[in-house]
Amino acid sequence: ARAAAALIPDGSSVFLDVGSTTAYVAQALQMRRDLMVVTNSLAVASALTGRNGNRVFMAGGELRAHDGGAFGAESLAFLRQFRVAHAILSAAAIDATSGFLLQDLREAEFSRNILDRADEASIAADATKFGGRAPIQIAEPSRIARLICDAAPPAEIANFLIGSGVNICLA
Repeated sequence: ARAAAALIPDGSSVFLDVGSTTAYVAQALQMRRDLMVVTNSLAVASALTGRNGNRVFMAGGELRAHDGGAFGAESLAFLRQFRVAHAILSAAAIDATSGFLLQDLREAEFSRNILDRADEASIAADATKFGGRAPIQIAEPSRIARLICDAAPPAEIANFLIGSGVNICLA
C-alpha cells in the first residue's frame, strides 16, 4: 500500500476501486494533501474524507454488503463524469494467460470503465493472487502500466506481464 501511495503526489487525481488492498492504499494516502479521489468503495471514502484538503467523490448504486462497493448503472454513469491521472485497481487473481482477473462481472465492468478515464493505471495485489483462479479478465494487460506487489511473481507470470508491457514494482 505504501509503495502504491508513493506514486500519487499531493494534488493528484486518483481512482481507487473496491478491495482490501485498495483500502490499505487509501490509508497510506492519508498523509497526502489536496487529492481528488474517485471511488466506489465505502472503505476508501471513509479513510480519505475530511483529511488534508482531500476531496472524495463516491459512486452511487447498489452497495454490496460483503465489501462496501457500489455497483450498477448509477455507479457507471457517475464514473463517466471524471478523468483522473492515476487509477489503482485490485485483482482477485493474476495468471500467465490472461493477466489480471476478477470474480465479479460488474466489478470488472467498473474497472474497464475507469481504465478508459485514467491517464495511468496500476494494479496493487499481494502474492497470494499469483496463479489464482478467477473467471473474468479485467482488460488486456497492456492497459496496465504496473503491478505493485509484495513479492516477485513466478517466472511464467512475470514473463507474460513484462511481455505485455507491465512494469513489476516490488514493495
